[in-house]
Amino acid sequence: MAAYASLISLMKVIDDIETHPSPPIFLDKQQVESLTEKLVFLQEFLESYNSPYAYSDEADPLEMRIVDAAQAAEDVIESYIIDTIHLSAAATDDGAGGDDDDDDGGGDDDGDGDGDGDGEQISCIHFYQDLQNVIEEVDMIKKEVTGITREKVVHQRNVADLRSSSSTEKSSIMVGFDDVLHQLLHKLTDGNTNLQIIPIVGMGGIGKTTLAKGAFEHKFIKDHFDICVWATISQDYNIVETLRQVLSRAGGSSSSMDEKELVVELHKCLWGRRYLVILDDMWTIDVWDRLKFSFPDCSKGSRIVVTTRMSNLAAYLTDSYGVFKMGFLDKASSWTLFSKTVFGEQGFPTQLERIGKKIVGKCNGLPLAIAVIGGLMAKSEPTVEYWEHIKENLSSIVNSENDDYCLRILKLSYNHLPAYLKPCFLYMGVFEEDRELSASEIVELWESEGFLKPLDNKSLTTIAKEYLQELVDRNLILVHELGLLGNVKSCKIHDLLRDLSMKEAQKQRFFYVLREESPVGVISQHRIVIPKYF
Repeated sequence: MAAYASLISLMKVIDDIETHPSPPIFLDKQQVESLTEKLVFLQEFLESYNSPYAYSDEADPLEMRIVDAAQAAEDVIESYIIDTIHLSAAATDDGAGGDDDDDDGGGDDDGDGDGDGDGEQISCIHFYQDLQNVIEEVDMIKKEVTGITREKVVHQRNVADLRSSSSTEKSSIMVGFDDVLHQLLHKLTDGNTNLQIIPIVGMGGIGKTTLAKGAFEHKFIKDHFDICVWATISQDYNIVETLRQVLSRAGGSSSSMDEKELVVELHKCLWGRRYLVILDDMWTIDVWDRLKFSFPDCSKGSRIVVTTRMSNLAAYLTDSYGVFKMGFLDKASSWTLFSKTVFGEQGFPTQLERIGKKIVGKCNGLPLAIAVIGGLMAKSEPTVEYWEHIKENLSSIVNSENDDYCLRILKLSYNHLPAYLKPCFLYMGVFEEDRELSASEIVELWESEGFLKPLDNKSLTTIAKEYLQELVDRNLILVHELGLLGNVKSCKIHDLLRDLSMKEAQKQRFFYVLREESPVGVISQHRIVIPKYF
């Protein structure tokens, strides 16, 4: 988030001055201690803060106050550095002019306060007062923050409800999953009697839930297992409710049991039976660690399928050979899905095929994007002019707040990021569309921007590389090429995720994209992106 990045950047500026062997300015010790204490407090607050504006198209006013205060402090400090350098340069130029015999000593006897010493003193006084004003504003924010509960604010639509109400409508058509569905069905029924955990992993909207649902509803699976249970976990999970849900659907009774009692009861209910449990949309290892003791391995060939966006979670559940890594649809499957979504079993109009294929191409094989844009076009007049408009504005239309299903699904991944990773993801919006990005270039840019929080015994380069890998593990950045040691050499970001990062970054004033219609004199922005076409 921009607020967190601003605090880290300000802390870096202060630390650079305090640790510099020959700093350009000296900061008042009491002011530094007071400001630093407040900045650390706000950083820790933001690391656990759940904004009620997370799914809104408006920026969080509290976060924006933090951004403004932190950037104001940084501006005050850096402006004083510039003033000090100018005064020093002016004094050097005056001294280089020589000393005439008729000179009165170079002092400023007219009392107008324009002497070098007076000017420097006045500048110092102004700097102290300006910085003190900012410190007082930060202190007011701290007091306001102190009264905010650390509990999660429920200000968005329940994700489970969102999935259940919309997934059947927009993702019911299974296209391009035939091979992987066949592999999953085989894995579920291959005769291995041990309990097996089968993770399905991939970025948001790539079809994990669709694939799991295709297997779950398959007649062969219904006949093969004694019990088939589906439970949606989501980000804001409730272990007790999940256990009750699974137990109830498995034929047991939960009554008023607590978590430990539910674990024992579910274990008893499943013992001796061949069961299939689908745990959809799991985000953390902690969830599995609290659920796993509920599922007995009684050599009946039971299976647990977990869908997740987190590659590290999938690796934790099983070895790499047992993970179903979801890829993007190929051109043929993308076209078939689009055609069926827009026109059903009717033929595709010849005059629209050329523009239709361009629209599908811009979705880059993401089933969610194809389904959302296809659903929109199915309700609209099929004209070349309208479809041209869709092609030119596809990302913004798919991610629009008016039809926000796609945006919310993708935004779940961003909102779930820890505070230290959010600036890194937002920064990905500065790169042009479809560009192959060098990992080393990303690392260098993140380092130079000043929003990486220093960690003991680690260089900023190491921290940046670890953060890049975390975004890859969360399927927010896609690996394009691996190095010889298995490290990320180059990567890409899906157009819709790039559009999301740009949307969030500009909403939070993390950066500003210069356009032809931009107002003259954009001076209040700390980062300005100048597109190549500009």
